[in-house]
Amino acid sequence: MNGRVILYGGAQERFEGERLLRERHPALHVRSLAERREFVEQACRGDFDVAVVLRGPIVDHDERLAAIAGLRREVFPGRIVAAGSFLTEKQDAISAGADYAFEPTAQTLENVVAAALYRPRLAADHPYLRYLFVREWAILETVGESLPESAPDVLLVATSRHTDAAFYARLADYSKRHPRLHCVVVEDEADEDTRAEALASGVQPYVELASEGLPAVFDLGRRFLREAWLAKVSTA
Repeated sequence: MNGRVILYGGAQERFEGERLLRERHPALHVRSLAERREFVEQACRGDFDVAVVLRGPIVDHDERLAAIAGLRREVFPGRIVAAGSFLTEKQDAISAGADYAFEPTAQTLENVVAAALYRPRLAADHPYLRYLFVREWAILETVGESLPESAPDVLLVATSRHTDAAFYARLADYSKRHPRLHCVVVEDEADEDTRAEALASGVQPYVELASEGLPAVFDLGRRFLREAWLAKVSTA
C-alpha cells in the first residue's frame, strides 16, 4: 500500500505509531513530529495524504485540537484523522476539523490509516462535471454511453450527453444492481422527450441546472464522496 502519512503526538505514541504502520504497511512513507507548528507546516507542504493526531495525555488535549484546527486553516489537502479515548475528545476533534475520530481500542491505527487512504471513485460523463471535483478527495473517471463495469461510488450523468431514451432505462437498472452507488442526474440541456425519460427513470437526485445551479451538484457530489469515504474508514 502506497501513500504518505504524517503523525503528530508525544515520543512514545509516535514511536509506536511508526512501528505499527511500518510493520503492517511497509510501502507507506511515514513521518512523525512532536512540535505542533512544524507538524502543520510539514503536513500542508509535504504532499501528505493523511495526517494523524495521535492519542495523548489529557493535558495536551488543547494542543491536539490546535493542530487539527491549524491543518484545516492552512487547507490541508488530504484527510485528517484523530485518536481519542473519550467521546468528548472525539467530538472536539471533529468540531476542530478532523474528518474522522476513532477509539484506538476499537479500531487499530494501521487499519484506520489504510482505510483513510482510500479515494472514492467519481465518474462523470461531462467535462464540466468532472472539473467541479478536481480538488476533492476522489479518483475522477470518464463515462460514455456504456456505464462502468465496476460501479463507482458516485456517478454524475448530464442529460445533454444522452438523448437516447433507452439510456435512462439502463441507468435505472444499473442503479438497482448497485445499491451502494450514488447517482445524480443533471438536467443541463434536454428536449421534452429526453427530460420525460430521465424523470421517468426514477433515478435520484435529479438536479435541474437552470433552477438549482452548479453549487447544488457540487454539494451533492461532495456529500456523497464523504459518505463513501466514511463508510470505508468507520468499518476499518
